[in-house]
Amino acid sequence: MAYQLDFLRQRDRYEELMRRLAPERPVIVERGDPFHIYNDFEFVKRYRLSKRTTLLVIDDIADNLRRLRSDGIPVHIQLLTVLRFYAVGSFQLLHGDEIGLSQPTLSKLIADVSSQLAAWRGRYIHFPDQLHGIQQAFYDYSNFPGVIGAIDCTHVPIQNPGGEFGQTFINRKSRSSINVQAVCSFDGTLTNIVARWPGGTHDSRIFRESALKQRLEQESHEPRWLLGDSGYASQPFLMTPLLHPGTASEERYNRAHKRGRNVIERTFGRMKRRFPCLNGLRLKLQTTLTVIVAVAVLWNISIQHGDPEVDGEVLPEIPGDHLPPPGANNLEGQLRRQNLIREHFA
Repeated sequence: MAYQLDFLRQRDRYEELMRRLAPERPVIVERGDPFHIYNDFEFVKRYRLSKRTTLLVIDDIADNLRRLRSDGIPVHIQLLTVLRFYAVGSFQLLHGDEIGLSQPTLSKLIADVSSQLAAWRGRYIHFPDQLHGIQQAFYDYSNFPGVIGAIDCTHVPIQNPGGEFGQTFINRKSRSSINVQAVCSFDGTLTNIVARWPGGTHDSRIFRESALKQRLEQESHEPRWLLGDSGYASQPFLMTPLLHPGTASEERYNRAHKRGRNVIERTFGRMKRRFPCLNGLRLKLQTTLTVIVAVAVLWNISIQHGDPEVDGEVLPEIPGDHLPPPGANNLEGQLRRQNLIREHFA
């Protein structure tokens, strides 16, 4: 009942917003309001967020979008058009029941709305003040203590920007991409994201040059760490698997590590099913980076509001780096890993 009342309040706010924007609406050629013509399941399938969550986003972003644009496109049409792009990833596949806008206008619309969503990054993508809940959830699931997140990289295919540095975007599969680093908590909530490195960049370099690493170095005395695959260097704050486990304790460590680390791999798959645009973007480079962050923000919002999972196909992940660069492993990190194995997995 409380959920229904909350939704009805949001619906009233949405309809009030529509009344305020009524003079602008003739600019758009609409065949129907998606909030009215689609049921909940159909709406999520087309726009990847529930009606309730979409209304909350519209209410939050409306003032900024009205100030940003002067072409009379209603705020709800702006957001729904961009959500539809995130759902299909192509201008040519935009839903056929919506609008009569030129491709340049659509392109600018995607850039503008994505920029506003990406600006919420600090608000929605961050570590909580108290990390105990994350640590307990990972421990209950994987029997690995002290974990504050799982870290990995995923490739987002792009149109090569060319130019002097075009070759750096070619990944190990000879395709152009952005190599996106992310950290997530047990439920898939993103707590950190780095979306600016070309696809040819080694995973460990992205982490090595991140602000997150600098922060963790300052807090390395704390008994907490990330879980990363063997492409990362062993650090006091980053636990990696043993390449050649030789004892039962080391085997138990590797099994628990793999179970905990797989959370980030599943999160990437779930994100790409919800927002298939991450399976391939053909936009200007800066807009591409902005879209990736915007989608990450919406991903966390969808989790926060309990939106249903979305089915769909996901392209196979590009295999990560199997080993960190020579000499990258940290002796202190290796000692902490051995102490952890002796104290917890023996």
